[in-house]
Amino acid sequence: MATFTIHLMGQNQPITLDLPCADIDDLADQSATARYLTGHMAQADEDGVCRRVMIATSRIQCAIEA
Repeated sequence: MATFTIHLMGQNQPITLDLPCADIDDLADQSATARYLTGHMAQADEDGVCRRVMIATSRIQCAIEA
């Protein structure tokens, strides 16, 4: 599992996610074959919970390995 800053199309603020990928190359491989990626938010919300997330790979504009 690695942490990535993801910029999505149509969204002003990037999101920071923990995804089940070893590195950026693994993320690129998974994005090429999967329609969605699942992981969880790297930062806890106001309730102290790191929410689970599903994002469409077609919406990823840029991914930065943290």
